[in-house]
Amino acid sequence: MRKTKERKLTNKILAIVLSAVFFATAISTAVFAVNGDESESSTTSSTVTEGDSSSDGSSESSSTSTSDESSDNSSESSSTSTSDESSNNSSNSTSNSSSDSSSNSSVQTTPTTTPTNTTPEPQKLANSLAVGTKFTVGNYMYMVTGANTVSLKGFAKNVSLSTVQVKNTVTYNGVVYNVTKVGTSAFKGENGIKKVIISKSVTDVGKHSFWQCKNLTKVRIKPNVTIIRKGAFRYCSKLKTVNIASTVLKEIKSNAFNSIKSGAVINVMNDPVRKLVKAAVPSKVTVNMM
Repeated sequence: MRKTKERKLTNKILAIVLSAVFFATAISTAVFAVNGDESESSTTSSTVTEGDSSSDGSSESSSTSTSDESSDNSSESSSTSTSDESSNNSSNSTSNSSSDSSSNSSVQTTPTTTPTNTTPEPQKLANSLAVGTKFTVGNYMYMVTGANTVSLKGFAKNVSLSTVQVKNTVTYNGVVYNVTKVGTSAFKGENGIKKVIISKSVTDVGKHSFWQCKNLTKVRIKPNVTIIRKGAFRYCSKLKTVNIASTVLKEIKSNAFNSIKSGAVINVMNDPVRKLVKAAVPSKVTVNMM
């Protein structure tokens, strides 16, 4: 019985102790919880403060960074500007150098001397004769027809030759003239003439130039004659051979070879001239190709 009571007492004590322990534990837990909330609040406050500080620091850092970046950007801009200016200066220098070089090249390639006309204009020569003026050189007489051209007018006074050889040029008083024509009636009726050679400078065999040269037997016409005028060799009754070397003969006037020797032969260089001559001479004259 006593043991039962002691056991019950023990159990109550244990229950009280456990309740006390449980109560103490509960109170401790509550206190800890409250302290924990305050600690967290403090921690949060501290954290916020630190965050603010961190924010300020970040702001300062950001400001510093921005300042630094601005400084860097300014520096870079300055550097870029300087670089651009340097590049521009270099470009301008190169352009100026190129311009100077081009200018120098242009100056160097400019001829230092002006070419002169080495061919004098005959009409400006002081000694040139007026058109229509006649003069004598050697065995022949000439008449000025242009600035540097003359026609052959016939023999000089008291001259008679068996061969008439027309020259290409003649010089008088220092001026050279081209003989381009055998003049009208130049050797008309000169019975002493037996042979005629017309030079390559002549383009025009004049009207009646060898009219009635009764002893003329042979005529040689060199290249460049373009026209044989009316009656040029008419009544040259002994003329039997005519050699025309001109390939540019364009015209033979009427009666140019009428009344020459029967059976005479005219030799030409090409077919167009052959046809031209054939149409201009009597049928009893033969026209051949050379």
